[in-house]
Amino acid sequence: MNHMNHPQASAISIAGVLLHAVPDRAGEVRAQLEQLPGVEIHAVTPEGKMVVTVDESGERMSGENVMRLYEIDGVLSAAIIYHQYENNAAAQETSE
Repeated sequence: MNHMNHPQASAISIAGVLLHAVPDRAGEVRAQLEQLPGVEIHAVTPEGKMVVTVDESGERMSGENVMRLYEIDGVLSAAIIYHQYENNAAAQETSE
């Protein structure tokens, strides 16, 4: 099967998350975030607040990576502040 024509292969979900970590543990939290696939850290404050994006595609469209943020020891809160879902295959079909 050609994965380029498979709808899930081109579906992308991007979530912007404002995460608040215990300030004294922000370094530990950051190190754990950097190990998660699709997670990128864009800003960190001395108070432990972080701006993070979570990109998911294909089989990972269930929001599992966003939910994993809540499981990291030292995370006080995580709020999705932006979400975008694109299915490039559906957009290509309507433009043809």
